[in-house]
Amino acid sequence: MKPGWVISATLIAGTAALVAVVGASSAQPVVAAPPTGDSTVARPAPAALEGYIAPADMPNSVRLLGPPPSAGSGTKAGDLATYQATRGLEGTPRWALAARDAEFGPAPMMRDFSCAMGVKLDTESAPALYHLLGRVVVDAETIGRQAKNTFKRPRPFVENGGAICVNPEAWLAKSYSYPSGHSTFSWTAGLVLAEIAPDRAGEILSRARVYGESRVVCGVHYASDVQAGRLVAATVFSALQSHPAFQADIQRARSELARLRASGSAPDTAACRIEAEAAASPVW
Repeated sequence: MKPGWVISATLIAGTAALVAVVGASSAQPVVAAPPTGDSTVARPAPAALEGYIAPADMPNSVRLLGPPPSAGSGTKAGDLATYQATRGLEGTPRWALAARDAEFGPAPMMRDFSCAMGVKLDTESAPALYHLLGRVVVDAETIGRQAKNTFKRPRPFVENGGAICVNPEAWLAKSYSYPSGHSTFSWTAGLVLAEIAPDRAGEILSRARVYGESRVVCGVHYASDVQAGRLVAATVFSALQSHPAFQADIQRARSELARLRASGSAPDTAACRIEAEAAASPVW
């Protein structure tokens, strides 16, 4: 099975159109994702791939972030208010997009950035990009996990109850919230894609923002978890710059994208419309 992971989504009535879009665009096989930050089980990395960054060169996300917002702080109050407000999105197309964005891994990430890149991306048409993101996700996960395992912040639905956009499986409740691994990977992927296609940087980073906000809509992360993930992502991206293998893979992906732009397929218009609507309505 090729890599790519999915958390099973609970879609509510009234979102059939988005479900159809997801089904049409998700040909890559996926398996259930165990939690990042749970000491008993770790999310699997892409088969036979290693990250670019050597263990000795890994940035320290614990020192970078410091602890999550404390009880009684203004940031924690904002986290709670945003969490409660976004429970009202249950059953909307934005809720369904958050469920789709719960899919994790290089293959779903390629699909999710197709509209922003202006061309359909998948493992068959863009193997160089798939390889690149498959290595980047290992680095993003490894660095973010340091802070997760140190601070062990509970997820918002564990602390406060309320509906979430995915199945509330036991492993999810046991895993940690700070920083958001999805946000770390999506923002890192966004920075990588913006380097490959700088003319699309605005669209790419807007989609990365929406992807991170989906974690708050879904109810599995606080807003400050997502923002912390972006800080980790910036550190990961900076650390990647000194690695020749990363730079070589960037060049291969850039050449591949040029060929796709000349002859590739257009992204799904319905998915692009839904993503554009989400980008126009930030959740905090």
